[in-house]
Amino acid sequence: MKALALLSGGLDSSLALKMIKDQGVDVTALHFTSPFCRCDGSKPCGFSAKEISALVNVEIKIKSADESYLEIIKNPRYGYGQNYNPCIDCRIYKFKSAKKIMEEINALSIVTGEVLGQRPKSQQRNTLFLIEKEAGLTGLIVRPLSAQLLPESIPEREKWIDRSKFLNISGRGRSNQIKLAKTLSLKGFSCPAGGCLLTDPSFCKRIKDLLESNMFNLNTINLAKKGRYFKLSNNTKLFVGRNEQDNEILKNLTKNSDIILTPSPLIPGPTGIIRSSTNIDTADIKTSAQIIARYIAPLNPKTDVHIFNNINGKITPLEIISSQLIDEQNLKLLQV
Repeated sequence: MKALALLSGGLDSSLALKMIKDQGVDVTALHFTSPFCRCDGSKPCGFSAKEISALVNVEIKIKSADESYLEIIKNPRYGYGQNYNPCIDCRIYKFKSAKKIMEEINALSIVTGEVLGQRPKSQQRNTLFLIEKEAGLTGLIVRPLSAQLLPESIPEREKWIDRSKFLNISGRGRSNQIKLAKTLSLKGFSCPAGGCLLTDPSFCKRIKDLLESNMFNLNTINLAKKGRYFKLSNNTKLFVGRNEQDNEILKNLTKNSDIILTPSPLIPGPTGIIRSSTNIDTADIKTSAQIIARYIAPLNPKTDVHIFNNINGKITPLEIISSQLIDEQNLKLLQV
């Protein structure tokens, strides 16, 4: 049998991939990247999934979320979890995408690491089968970790795979999975914890602000993930790097009509990006320079801040502002 296995790189999906591979199934892994993953920057997104697929010796395909994915977050048919996490709609989106790839490679099923009852919204018995139906995959999803607690999938019923080698794990604990990983000598999976920023209350304040500002797009979301976030007005935001790596990422995400702020060339400090859904006015630039100045030299009353325009991809010097430092109270009021 040929199968497509959804592989996040976490414990459960890694185990499911190994279990199906060990039955002699010709399996390909599929990893989805998302702008809302919690990658800390020390390793690239999808690093664990690539490591696991290499260890298990399977091909891996990478699919990135596009702007259509953001429409699901704006208007989820099945609603949100506690924050901005549209878990059921997200799973339907991923399964629909996986179905297309499954058909392209002539696979007969999709394998997942889903565990019955592990996720309060998307992994309950009724929602598992709702998602299957909505994605057009009824009976075609194999869940090796909880298969003994669920109705037979078509591949199990047709004896294409051996159901007796699957498990009956349920609930939120992972002690059984950790023991199994040791038994299978499986290493390299990422930390078994919630990895979606849409479940993070602090980050969701930024999501809410971007939605209300009509600035909810992949590029601006990536800016919001890196460094500090300041709401200068309803339509204008300032993103400030926390370290050299953040600074480089912010510069690479700069778009036409953004304003860029930096310290003097020989002075270490943060890069700032001003972005607006309308026009950036002089007051916003002045306030941003005061914020950057505080992070450049917090003990100096005035600090030079260099201002640049991005005009059709060309970074052009605009002016140098000798800026007063913004006071702590106003800094906290503007930070999201």
